[in-house]
Amino acid sequence: MQKLNLQTLRNVSTLIKDADAILIGAGAGLTAAAGINYLDRDKFAEVYPGWKKKGFNAQYELMGYPYWSQQEQWGYYKVHLEYVYFSQGANPLYEALYDLVRDKDYFVMTSNVDGLFYKSGFARERFYAPQGDYGKIQCTKPCSQEVWDIKPFLDRMEPYFDPVEQVLTSEQGVPKCPNCGEDMFIHARVDGSFIDTVHEDERQALIQWLDNIREKKVVVLDLGSGFNTPTVIRIPMEQITHAFPNASLVRVNMDNASTPPELGFKATSIKGDIAEFVHQTSALMVA
Repeated sequence: MQKLNLQTLRNVSTLIKDADAILIGAGAGLTAAAGINYLDRDKFAEVYPGWKKKGFNAQYELMGYPYWSQQEQWGYYKVHLEYVYFSQGANPLYEALYDLVRDKDYFVMTSNVDGLFYKSGFARERFYAPQGDYGKIQCTKPCSQEVWDIKPFLDRMEPYFDPVEQVLTSEQGVPKCPNCGEDMFIHARVDGSFIDTVHEDERQALIQWLDNIREKKVVVLDLGSGFNTPTVIRIPMEQITHAFPNASLVRVNMDNASTPPELGFKATSIKGDIAEFVHQTSALMVA
């Protein structure tokens, strides 16, 4: 495992320059490096004072939280989505990452659901998000394979939203499925009700792209994938590197930078800040 040092960055910049194609595998660590950190206690206290009073200290504590009513849940998620999704435009780190690969044949696979890739210049047709999209909402039954834009549902909560307690004050504000009237949830994978089919075109596009570049020089940039859901990004990036004869894995992570021993010299493990890695590598690319 290597730290961020000049020679390592030079080696990576050479790999990228020489690459025919680049696959970006991105986990939560990339968004944290971009300034949206679900473990940030200070930011939580600023954005979620009502939930701070209830005894919570970070967004991470409420991921998958089961002990709340629909009015509490949607009061929280109204604030959460306005902060992490609707208030976020193009992000400087994501834009710098795009500049790093924009002239290459690239594809993105990410567990992040915040839309920062396509908000920051990446092409939607080169993007696969198997965990969902915060801009959409679905039935929890689900009664169909349909998803809807979530913004109108959030807007209809407004008359019932208590900004102090950050909860809804009436069941009338709780989203219900337009088709069957059942409960709804953000289109994000939390259980077996998640609707995969709306991402099938993205998945097929990635498979076709991988078939086309299998024998080429490929750099797999694994940025911020950890062990919470390793089968989504981390392990697939390793498997692709192992299977493709001319692939190289570059894994950058603050806490989980290790790579499998069997990848040998095909893998570069960098323990460090992703933002620093992207900006310094970009500088070397144009030097």
